[in-house]
Amino acid sequence: PATDRASRIDRPGCILMPAIVNAHSHLDLTHIGPRPHDPDAGFVAWVDMVRANRHTEPAQIRASVAQGCRLLRKGGVGLVGDIAGAAGGQPCLEPWQALANSGFAGVSYLEFFAIGTRTGASIACLEEFLATIPGFTRWRAKLGLQPHAPNTVAPVAFEAAARLAGQHGLPLITHLAESIEERRFIAECAGPQLELIQKLGIWSDAAAADFGKGHSPVEHLEPFIRQSGSSAVHVNQCSDEDLAILAEARTKVVYCPRASAYFGADRHFGPHRYRDMLAAGIEVALGTDSIINLPSGILDEAGLGLSTLDEARFLHARDGADPDTLIKMITTHGSRVLGFDDALVTLSEGSTPIGILAIPATGKGSPAERV
Repeated sequence: PATDRASRIDRPGCILMPAIVNAHSHLDLTHIGPRPHDPDAGFVAWVDMVRANRHTEPAQIRASVAQGCRLLRKGGVGLVGDIAGAAGGQPCLEPWQALANSGFAGVSYLEFFAIGTRTGASIACLEEFLATIPGFTRWRAKLGLQPHAPNTVAPVAFEAAARLAGQHGLPLITHLAESIEERRFIAECAGPQLELIQKLGIWSDAAAADFGKGHSPVEHLEPFIRQSGSSAVHVNQCSDEDLAILAEARTKVVYCPRASAYFGADRHFGPHRYRDMLAAGIEVALGTDSIINLPSGILDEAGLGLSTLDEARFLHARDGADPDTLIKMITTHGSRVLGFDDALVTLSEGSTPIGILAIPATGKGSPAERV
């Protein structure tokens, strides 16, 4: 009988809860570590720093992801959505392999870029790449697809991503409405993002025809959003019209609170509208984004690592966010973004939790408040 193999673990003074979900992270950047950032320096300057410091050798990439997995476990995470960065501009399987080898469950989203004169070649490369993969799951680690963002992927490439995701049964996610540079590029076809693409020598008049129409990033991607079933990460910019599009499309959103604060998103877009999204019926999950935008204390012995519990506590302290809702945002909302069953992240009759956490909890209030 199973009871013969069971052992009892006592955790007095603790509250038990299921292992949690980090719905958005960049584990291949773990080796860079936390870095300070001045929002006034702009997003492109930060991107240049990442490009200069990220690993491109397969063994180094796998080591960085493995380090990230250790920090996820430290933070009580049992299920993760990771972005497999396109090292050298090409889709990369090393993060997926490292995630699978760690025993972690989750989705490794293959990141790709396709804009300007490289659009057609990038789509063809992705098609060939996916055709060579014998299977899209390894144990509990699945592959997904991530067209990077609307300022680095042309509309026709988003269409191709939706087609390929459907063909291969891959979950989709994209960065959306993250930065002021993205907004300016989409709406005006101007600014630092355009200058970066021009510097790379891949811009063209044909590419420019898709941008500069005064649209928000959400409006720009509306056909893809409505047809693909893709989830969206960040959505720092969100007008009432944008919110209606996301709600009607039943788009799931991943919010990374500390990352938004790190980049000063509220200066440009006002407070994040995650509570309005929830009220509109949008499922909002929490992510950490990369280690780079997190406080250095997460690496201390008492730090929580790459933990969305820390993100939830941040929202509770800053916004007075409802504790019971925050628990959902780091459990069932996250599992649904990643396409996993709620049973993995709940404690109830018939559930099969991927892990159980014992959270030291003092004081008064409901269990969720004390956590």
